[in-house]
Amino acid sequence: MTAVVEVALATLTQFGLFGLLALSLALVFGVSRVVNLAVGDLAAVGAYAMIITAGLPFAARIAIALLVLAPALYLVEKVLLGRIRDGLAGLLVTWGIGLAIRQLFEVFYTATPRSVPAPIEETVLVLGSVYPAYRVAIAVISLAVVAAVLLLAYRTRVGLRLRAVSDNADMAALLGTNPARTRSAAFAVAGLLAVLAGALYSPLLGVTPSMGFSLLVPGFVALLLARPGSLRGAVLAVGLLVLMQVVLRRAFTDTVAEAAFYLVVLVAVIVRANPHIRRFASWFVRSVRAPRGSTA
Repeated sequence: MTAVVEVALATLTQFGLFGLLALSLALVFGVSRVVNLAVGDLAAVGAYAMIITAGLPFAARIAIALLVLAPALYLVEKVLLGRIRDGLAGLLVTWGIGLAIRQLFEVFYTATPRSVPAPIEETVLVLGSVYPAYRVAIAVISLAVVAAVLLLAYRTRVGLRLRAVSDNADMAALLGTNPARTRSAAFAVAGLLAVLAGALYSPLLGVTPSMGFSLLVPGFVALLLARPGSLRGAVLAVGLLVLMQVVLRRAFTDTVAEAAFYLVVLVAVIVRANPHIRRFASWFVRSVRAPRGSTA
């Protein structure tokens, strides 16, 4: 029982981090069809913001980082991505943004790993397992933010406009929605989700200029596995990936677990990309769901 609880707690903690990053990726891809390769580096910006503002209360440091970066992210989309409609070009631009962020941090902070003290040092007892209270707190906060964004996207008029731009930008414009403004706002919100992830999880991470790449991979794979433009699909996919990572690391050494994880991910991506397998899976699901006696 204790082992199951520990796996569940570790999964929830990691899911909080990668759920925010996967949601950030899916949000940008949904409205602009651009894979934001800078999402991990934006998380690094959040982590370094906690170092820059050291000495202030932890919550105030996060709030300052979000308030300062919100208009900056909006302008980045307007200036660098606003006129780009080609997915490859957008991917290269976001890669360049991430590279610039890394180089700036290396210039000012060198490649030396830095640490951020956790604001809560206590532990809590969860179903018989002792677990750091800060990990529980950030898991709850991250899950609440993910749920709030999904609720906003699928249950409000703002989300309706967002999905309209994602499905058909020209039709959305005819109905009174400004696609350019929606894309800029979505990029800013998505960037803030990544910054929040980096800030919240900075006490758990080794803060270095190159930390962004390792943070990018699970969210990027989740984006590949999910249906294009589906926020819920990306969150569900990253949840399954995180669970698989946690289970593999408990069963094997880190090296073997890492290799097994990427092997499974590679097979899943190949299966997901194969149209014949997708058609068979759709047919199989319809067959299982069809009422008995039906000829459909």
